[in-house]
Amino acid sequence: MQLPSLRDLDDIRRTGFRPQVVGCFLNNKKILFLFKEEHNLWQLPQGGIDNQEDVNEAVMREMTEELGKKFTNEIKSYSLVGEDQLEFPGQHKGSREIKTDEGEEIFMEGKKFFFLAIDVNITDLSIDETEFNDYRWLNYKEALELSNKIYQKEKKRITVGVLEKLHGMKLL
Repeated sequence: MQLPSLRDLDDIRRTGFRPQVVGCFLNNKKILFLFKEEHNLWQLPQGGIDNQEDVNEAVMREMTEELGKKFTNEIKSYSLVGEDQLEFPGQHKGSREIKTDEGEEIFMEGKKFFFLAIDVNITDLSIDETEFNDYRWLNYKEALELSNKIYQKEKKRITVGVLEKLHGMKLL
């Protein structure tokens, strides 16, 4: 699977979807989940891809913002393992705007996710350097159990889907 180009990313924005990177951090067939108390939510680290920013730049920027430099310095390589998108429910469509690389404002319809399998040798995370309140390294079964408790229907579907994909690839 090939990473999208800058043009591909801008074409996604033109359809009203904000491109996002999702870090599937893997160590010894376990995946990193993070807890955000504010949203009472366990999730994978993720964030938007900025205009004129490629996936490689976005991965390093977003994951450093979310997990801290010490942890992301341990990233050696990663690969695109899947894509999915989330369309906002009717009342939220157009509630935010995104811009194309040329500055054209587009009403946001949802998010397009690029899932990256990221192997790391480190499992210690300094939680105070992150945007989160807790973390866990989970095997496939544990991750699936936790994901099935996600109260946001589409986020749950997307998270379960990527876990199944990683499991099918024998990465988790």
